[in-house]
Formats: sequence, structure tokens, C-alpha cells
Amino acid sequence: MFLNLLFVTILGPTRFPIVGTKWIYFWHYKLNQLHSVYKDLNRRYGRIVLEVGDGIPVVHLFAKQDIEKVLKYPSKYPFRPPSEIFVYHRKARADRYSSCGIVNEQGETWHKLRCGLTPNLTSPRILIGFLPILNEICDDFIELIKIKRNEDNIIVNFQELVNALGLEALCALLLGRRMGFLAENPSDQVKNLASAVKALFITQRDSFFGTGLWKYLPTKTWRDFVRSEDTIYETISSIVDKALDDEKREYNDLDVRNIFYSILSTPELDVKDKKSGIIDLMTAGVETLAHTLAF
Repeated sequence: MFLNLLFVTILGPTRFPIVGTKWIYFWHYKLNQLHSVYKDLNRRYGRIVLEVGDGIPVVHLFAKQDIEKVLKYPSKYPFRPPSEIFVYHRKARADRYSSCGIVNEQGETWHKLRCGLTPNLTSPRILIGFLPILNEICDDFIELIKIKRNEDNIIVNFQELVNALGLEALCALLLGRRMGFLAENPSDQVKNLASAVKALFITQRDSFFGTGLWKYLPTKTWRDFVRSEDTIYETISSIVDKALDDEKREYNDLDVRNIFYSILSTPELDVKDKKSGIIDLMTAGVETLAHTLAF
């Protein structure tokens, strides 16, 4: 009751039954220009804006001080609204996933996954060992920019190159190997993985801002999501299985494989959580890195 009264006081687009505030994306805004959407919502409604769909209401914060308050609030189990399409799919594939993953789980399960997956990701000592390969990746990115620019020194679809950089960097960090996303002519496996990650972002966006019919019918959004998630899972799963079969997994703090092997060696997590954890950290990291660099 308190939350309902609180949401009434927060400004935002007009809310209607069933669709909530999603109507604004049906004709007024474009889903591939969400940064412009939020800029306009901030201009219209102020530093705190409420969006309501058919799931959990989402409160957008635009002021630095408000974001700091949320991030610094003492909570062992912070709540982050899950992506419903991920939850639906992973619960339906219990043969592959034992949880909804670190990005979408809550409470004790989330805490267990976080403690098992992320310790080495926050260790400055271990990350130092990643710097040499990161420098190589950045050099390759610069060379790819030189190749892809046209005679006017303009790069068409620069976002695609940034996504490739993010995938190469995150795979090197989490898998301890170069995949070849920045090659001038990448392999079919690399192309398929890159396409799957891109499709995953698009379908996740469409599932959240769209009508929600994918929950009841096998819509294109649902089919594309399942196809992309399966491609990513099968690629990462094969790499993990091969590493698990290797009994000589010796490494030190400066080894680029440190994070990958440390995740595989975590006794608190089963193989399903290790695979889904690597997938979640990779896809979430790619999105963050690519958007930060591009904008």
C-alpha cells in the first residue's frame, strides 16, 4: 500500500491499464534511440521518473546525488528488477541452468553467486596481469578502425566495432583467451557469437518495452531470444567443458587465465552456475563497456 502511494507521487508518462507507460514506445519514441528517450523524460519530468509496464515499476534516477544514495544504501541483498524473458527461459531450461543467473537472481541465491564468481574481478593484483593482453586488444582495435574507415575518415556503424572490442576484452578477461572478434575476417564461430550477443540485447529490450505477448505466444522476440541464448550457451559451454577436462589447470596471479580458472575451481558453485555466470558477466560487461565508450 505504501509503495503504491509512493509511486503515485513520482512523475512520469501517463499510465494506462495493461500497457502502463509502454504506449510511449508505440509511436512517440524509437526503441533503438533509448538514450534520447531518457534525455527527454528527464527534461519533461525532472530528476526522478517512473515507468510502469506489466511487471515491476521502474524508477529512473538522473541526478548524481540520488544515484549515490541508492548505491551507498547499506543492504546485503540489494534488489534489482530481473529481466523477465531471462527468468522465463532459464526456468524452462533446468537441464542447463540451476538458477536465473547473477544478473537476475535475488537474495541469498544472488549473494552466493556473487561471492563465487566475482572475487578475482575486483582484485587489483590479479587485474594487473590482464593489462598486457588488454593493451594488445586496444592496439588491434585501433588497427581495425584504420581498416574500416572510409576515404573521408568516417567509420560507418562504429557501434559494431565497439561491440567487437567489448566482446574481445570480456572474453579475454573471463575466458583467458583471445577469440578474434577484432580480426578483419573473423571465424564463423566468432561471427555467430557476436551476432547472438547483439540479438540478445535487442530481444531483451523488445521484451521489456514491447507488448509482452512473448509470455503467451512464441513471438519473433521470444524465438530470436532463445536462439541467441542457445548460441551463446553452447559456445561458452564447450570452452568450459574443455577446460574442465584439462587436469593441469595451474596458474598464478599474473596469468591471464586466472579469473577463468578461479571460477571453474569454486567448490560452492555447480557447473551450471559457473557456465551461466561466465555468460552473464560477459554479456553484461559487453553492454556496459560498449555503451560507455560509444556515448
